[in-house]
Amino acid sequence: MWNNQAGDGGFDQQGGFASPAGGGFSSPQSQGGEKRARPSNIIPCTIAQVLSANHDGDRFIADGFELHQVTIVGLVKSVSVAPTRIDYGLDDGTGPIIEVKQFVDNDESVPEEERVSPMMENTYVRVYGNLRSFQGKQNITAFKVLPITDMNELTSHILETIKVHLELTQPVSANQTNGHHETNATPAKNTYAGAMTDNSMSNVQQQVLTIIRGSASDEAGISIQNIMQQLRGLPEKAIRDSVEFLSGEGHIFSTIDDDHYRSTDTD
Repeated sequence: MWNNQAGDGGFDQQGGFASPAGGGFSSPQSQGGEKRARPSNIIPCTIAQVLSANHDGDRFIADGFELHQVTIVGLVKSVSVAPTRIDYGLDDGTGPIIEVKQFVDNDESVPEEERVSPMMENTYVRVYGNLRSFQGKQNITAFKVLPITDMNELTSHILETIKVHLELTQPVSANQTNGHHETNATPAKNTYAGAMTDNSMSNVQQQVLTIIRGSASDEAGISIQNIMQQLRGLPEKAIRDSVEFLSGEGHIFSTIDDDHYRSTDTD
């Protein structure tokens, strides 16, 4: 699964989904010159897709869409640790190794329990981060690096990546917008982030995310205690479980400590 061999139902060497037509994610096509807006959610990608995205200034374009925040999974091939940064070399078998930079505050003045521990080499991780370019080479600045303990997550990530690619490159036809599909029909350009939508959340999770998004103006984010004050009718465990879910899914990230969170939608 994690190799460079193209086959039925696999990835081609450009990181696109192999198909008879040969249309990979790395060959963006726009419909009628239509300008598409940058998605606000996190986009599941392969490393090859990230590296092959067209770079225009501070914008990265793939399939006519601007990539901003992405999530990738892969095997840690190298780790370099410094007081303020951890650098990873990540490989998912679809292309060259990509550099992932995670900025941390691991100074000696920071208590040991609050320091960010680096991931080990030869372990699988999921990365959430922003696309960047340095000296003509694209990389990812991570705001979250999580270990993968269930190998099914590798398969799930590939399926999410394929799903997003197909939604993006195969617009909804007029026939699909009629009949029993009508209520769910959405133009492809609006489903780029379909793998991570608010519709998949519970009511409590949606309420917690709405409150966290509402605190975007505060660099420190909002504390869990503050969230609980605004949702007094809900059990504390339900709120904390929702925060853990949202963090694990990459919708939010911790800021000054493990009690304060901001939305990843915030620029």
